[in-house]
Amino acid sequence: MAKPRLGQHFLADTSFLTPILDAAEITPQDAVVEVGPGKGILTKALCAQAGHVLALELDERLANHLHERLGLKKNLEVRLQDARRVNWEETAAGLRARGFAQVKLVSNLPYYLATQMVIHALAAPQGCDRLVVMVQDEVARRMCAVPGGKDFSAYSVALQYYGVPSYIVKVPPQAFNPPPKVSSAVVRIDRRPAPPVVLSDPDAFFFIVHAMFTHRRKTVRRCLQGSAGVPGQADWDRALEKAGIDFRRRPETLSIEELANIVSALQAHNRPDV
Repeated sequence: MAKPRLGQHFLADTSFLTPILDAAEITPQDAVVEVGPGKGILTKALCAQAGHVLALELDERLANHLHERLGLKKNLEVRLQDARRVNWEETAAGLRARGFAQVKLVSNLPYYLATQMVIHALAAPQGCDRLVVMVQDEVARRMCAVPGGKDFSAYSVALQYYGVPSYIVKVPPQAFNPPPKVSSAVVRIDRRPAPPVVLSDPDAFFFIVHAMFTHRRKTVRRCLQGSAGVPGQADWDRALEKAGIDFRRRPETLSIEELANIVSALQAHNRPDV
């Protein structure tokens, strides 16, 4: 029986394995990490294509019975582990040290950990090369949103700084057992070889971007007024002018490049030697 507290909704409709595997483009030279293998429907398909499958399962009952359900798979490693505690740099490095060319994360992710775990897997130096993940449809649309769209958010900016997302397919609730209350979607994210912008202080950039999107329907200037830890309005007016950005625009209309230009202009203005 599924455990709702662990976000367990097992994929039951095997027709959705095809778009997942097609998007992942798995070869015998790849190592695949699967988070939350559950009853092993996707795991079995991954083992048939990958050189190695590392399945991370938090539920001890499911982990203990995975090999029993699938039969003895020489390329399957089952690890009882909370995916929120994974060191993605070490995990990927360990798999590459065994001779695998690429490390791919292919999973039906529990909703409660999907957003942050995807960022961690991408942001880790030399982490996963490609992610093909099943997430809540609302989250998938935010991952893939473009500037000007209603789904574009601070999360969109953070994810697209590290990777290039593609929306693959929507998955209805009835494809799972038990069915969740919302639709899901499969998203492919390819790690960027280099970020789209050069940031002198990524932490400051993401902090300010988050502040700008706090009240997304307001103008850039109004979003930043009174935000804790953000410089005063006069500084922002000068930064927006230097970056060539109309202060009446809304944050959701700004590209990553424009956001980086604003933050860089502010930092330059506030440096003592400028």
